[in-house]
Amino acid sequence: MRYGLIAFLIFFISVGEISALNISSVNGIKSKKDFEFSKTILVKRIEFKNGFLKMPLDSYKTKKYSNIKILTKDFYNKILNCFNSDKCEKSGERKNISIKIEKIFSLKSPLRIANANVSFDGELIVVFGIVKEKREKEKIWISYPKDFEISDEVFKDNLEKLIKREFEKSQKGEKK
Repeated sequence: MRYGLIAFLIFFISVGEISALNISSVNGIKSKKDFEFSKTILVKRIEFKNGFLKMPLDSYKTKKYSNIKILTKDFYNKILNCFNSDKCEKSGERKNISIKIEKIFSLKSPLRIANANVSFDGELIVVFGIVKEKREKEKIWISYPKDFEISDEVFKDNLEKLIKREFEKSQKGEKK
């Protein structure tokens, strides 16, 4: 089976319609909050500073990396409303989340051998590391940004399998 440039796969975590990420819960202080989306994804330490949202950064040695990004203005405004007013649209519903592998690119590091850019409902993009095991070089595992968590183990397992499968295809020279 031939794949286009971008692999597009959808995993359903519950029965229902495909929907944009919804805000399940918000915790934190006035200028820095943790957001849970669709009762599955947790993004910690989103800041409101000088009138703008600031997503958490990862750091390695002296460099900082933006591994979690907002993709749409609507999603940005949905989060911003939780800082600016009492109009935070929270929903206790668990929605389906679509996953799209946007890009997998190789790195020169001997351990973190690639990054995978994964979008969630086309609203949030997260960079995951693909890391070789130190002892068993054939095995790989998925590294998460430090402020990103997935609480649903089945969803998390499916996501990691998808990333590994797409990485292996990219290494075999198969076009996505």
